[in-house]
Amino acid sequence: MTATETSRHIRLETHPGGRGAVAHLVLDRPEKRNALNLEMWRAIPPLVARAEADPAVKAIVVRGVDRTAFAAGADISQFRERFRNRENALAYMQAVNGAAGSLADCLKPVIALIHGDCVGGGVELAIACDLRFCSTGSRFGITPARLGICYSMASTRRVSQAIRPSKTKDLLFTGRLIDAATAEAWGLADRVCAPDALDRETAVFVESICRNSQYSVRYAKRALREIAAGAAEEPDLLRELRLGAYEAGDLKEGIAAYLEKRKPDFSWNG
Repeated sequence: MTATETSRHIRLETHPGGRGAVAHLVLDRPEKRNALNLEMWRAIPPLVARAEADPAVKAIVVRGVDRTAFAAGADISQFRERFRNRENALAYMQAVNGAAGSLADCLKPVIALIHGDCVGGGVELAIACDLRFCSTGSRFGITPARLGICYSMASTRRVSQAIRPSKTKDLLFTGRLIDAATAEAWGLADRVCAPDALDRETAVFVESICRNSQYSVRYAKRALREIAAGAAEEPDLLRELRLGAYEAGDLKEGIAAYLEKRKPDFSWNG
C-alpha cells in the first residue's frame, strides 16, 4: 500500500490488486465522525484526478478510515463563517459541488464503502459514486432542513435518480435517518453486508471489475451518464468508441481468449 497524496484529514492510498491497482480515497477524521470541512472538500478533486490519471488504477473506493462512520455530514462548526456572507457561501458551495462532481465525472468506476452513518454531505459523496456498499449498521439521511440550509441541485438530482423523487422528498422534507435495509430497498444502497464482511465483499467486487476490459467498463459508464442526462440517441463520441473497440485491443483479446478457451488478459488502460 502506498500513500500517494496527503491532506490533513483525507488521503489517497493505492492498493495492489490482482489485475490492477485500486485507489482508496480515505476520510480520516474519526474524532469528528469524518465530518467534512472546507479543507477536505477542496482536497477531493485533485486526489480523484490523480487516481484517474494513474494508468495502473482501475477503480476507486471511497471510505472512512475505520468503522466509526463514512461521513456524518459537513462540519457544522464551520458554518457560521462559511455562510457569513454571499462570497463565503459561494466559495463553500463550489467546493462541495466540485468534490461531488469529481467523483461523479470520474471515468473510472467509483465505489463507496460505507461503515456507520452516511449523512448530509456524506450522502453527497456517496451518491456521486457509481455504487454504494454498506454495513448492516449503517444509517443514511439528508438533513439540510434541520439546519435551514439547501442541498445542491446536482446532489438532489443524483439522489432522485437513484431512489425516485417521492423518496427524495421524504428524506429532504423530514431530515430523518433510514437504516441500511431501507436504504437498500429504496436504491440508496446497492449491497448490505455484515460489518466484518463489508471490506472483503467490496474488495471481491472491485477485483471483478479489475479483471474485465477497462475499455468496456469505461464505455458503459460514459453511456450511462449520457442516458441519465436524457440522451435519446447515441452521441457520436460513444459511437466512435464502440466502433474502435477492436482496434483498442481488448475486443481482439476477448475473442481470442474465448476461442482458445482461456481467461482473457486485457491490457487497454486508456
